[in-house]
Amino acid sequence: MHLPVLIASLILILSSAFDVCTIGVQAQERTQIVGDSNRKSTGPVVDAWEPKTASINSIIYLSGYRLYPGEGNKSKVFFIQNGVELPVPDALGSSRINNQQNGPQTLFVIVPEGVVPGQAQIVVESAGHRSAPVTIAITEWKLPIIQSVNPSRGAPGTFVELECEGFHVNDEIELTDDKGKPMSNIVGNSAGGGTTIRIPEDAAEGVISIRIGNRKYGKGQFTEPVTFTVTNEPLPAELLTSDMQSVAPGQWLDLQISNLEPIKRSELTEIAFKQAARTIIVATIKPFKTHVAVPSVLSAGEVLLQLRTWRDGRPSEWSEPASFKLADKPVAPMIDSIKANGSWAALEPGPDRKKSFTVSPGDVVILDGLWPVADASKLKVSLVRSGSVITMTATEVDEKQNRFADVQVRLPESLEVGEWSMIVSSEVDGSQSELPIVIRVVKQ
Repeated sequence: MHLPVLIASLILILSSAFDVCTIGVQAQERTQIVGDSNRKSTGPVVDAWEPKTASINSIIYLSGYRLYPGEGNKSKVFFIQNGVELPVPDALGSSRINNQQNGPQTLFVIVPEGVVPGQAQIVVESAGHRSAPVTIAITEWKLPIIQSVNPSRGAPGTFVELECEGFHVNDEIELTDDKGKPMSNIVGNSAGGGTTIRIPEDAAEGVISIRIGNRKYGKGQFTEPVTFTVTNEPLPAELLTSDMQSVAPGQWLDLQISNLEPIKRSELTEIAFKQAARTIIVATIKPFKTHVAVPSVLSAGEVLLQLRTWRDGRPSEWSEPASFKLADKPVAPMIDSIKANGSWAALEPGPDRKKSFTVSPGDVVILDGLWPVADASKLKVSLVRSGSVITMTATEVDEKQNRFADVQVRLPESLEVGEWSMIVSSEVDGSQSELPIVIRVVKQ
């Protein structure tokens, strides 16, 4: 069965909390400083783009400033060729929270119907200003190249990422089993340079062939097939230690994993900490949870991490060792954003950060962040002002999530109006962080 792959709305859904797209931006990232020349500019700026060669329906990545990804009322993108302007549908991408004017932003745009082989120019328009045009070579349509399959094996129902060069948004995915029979019930979406598909839940164990074609432009051609092995065996998962926030021995670590599928099906997930001649194996707090205690007997500095899962009483092989650096002192909780009454406020630095956040007595306040403790019961959330300290008990918002990210507190009904500071601290080691904005309490 061939499945037309459509543009996923996932990116806009993930970003709706902040009214901007934030794919790939980690909580610990901070606003970059840009040059004086850019700060004085008011229009959109495109300073890089990839690839430099493309065909109809392929995807071009633009990076620069004031591109306003996902905000069609603020920016428009045009391909200009032979004096004709061809508009691009809504462009998605990412932006630096709290610095919309001068923070780096990206767009990925689709090469529109109507272009012909030869040179074309791309411009971004916002508030009556246009970026300087950038040049791209339009070529005849050709098949994409599948560069990687992640993961390359897994259970039925596994989500698989196909990283591609030259992927087109209307390309089609064909899956066949080891007997050459087409497979049905494929679920997929596309974003960026590839696509994500889901292996059918009724897939039998064995090797599946995956290839990409295009009915409209491919004329029956398909890429060379790549394979995925369907197996119910327990599998390891790749650790992305470069994306993990450092903590000290004795604290709790949030794991970053390239593909969560193996731990979603795990009955026990273990991390091996290797330092000097010592190996210590620790289980995550729950098999599906990417949250684990760092042994207190370890020392600050480099440690090697490996992960394995268990299924039906059998362990997987260990993942490849990944280097990670432990901090030399306890790390305080990191609060990325705050929410109450359906409204989020991002807290990372930047000129667009709110000065205050308004709540009312009795409100439930949600904090998103990184918590180097075992669970929410080990966090203390306090409201402080001259002569008054109010301490509240935190709970986890959704214990079924893979990440330990959102905690919540209910404000006292008797809370006095006025301006307060909010402090989140660890009851284990006393480390604490104060929210960088004022909590303003008003009557309902």
